Amino acid sequence: MPPSVLVLVVEDDDIIGSSLEAALTDGGFTVILADSGEKAITMLDADGSNYAALVTDINLPGQVSGWDVAKHAREINDTLPVLYVSGASAHEWASKGVPKSLLIPKPFAIAQAVIAVSTLINAETTAT
Repeated sequence: MPPSVLVLVVEDDDIIGSSLEAALTDGGFTVILADSGEKAITMLDADGSNYAALVTDINLPGQVSGWDVAKHAREINDTLPVLYVSGASAHEWASKGVPKSLLIPKPFAIAQAVIAVSTLINAETTAT
């Protein structure tokens, strides 16, 4: 994996966000955290083409959901790997999730997220 594989993690729960950041960093990724959908949209607008993957909670504070963040990200990069993590909205993934994404229901083992992100990135790399 290249030394600077940038992953945007959107999670409003500090403990889960920090855990994802630590595990993904240990997995060789560079992590940028956003704690709301609005912040994530701003970050994507600033440098969305630099992200190798997006990990987003679905239920976020404010008006922008994880569904919205992923759709916006895909407008910038239509092949960006997306991993959703959610406790309450997993049942909506089939109708609201972006194509070729994965969803891990909460609670989950943090290692699952690292494996899922790696799998998504590797699938995208081999597809292009």
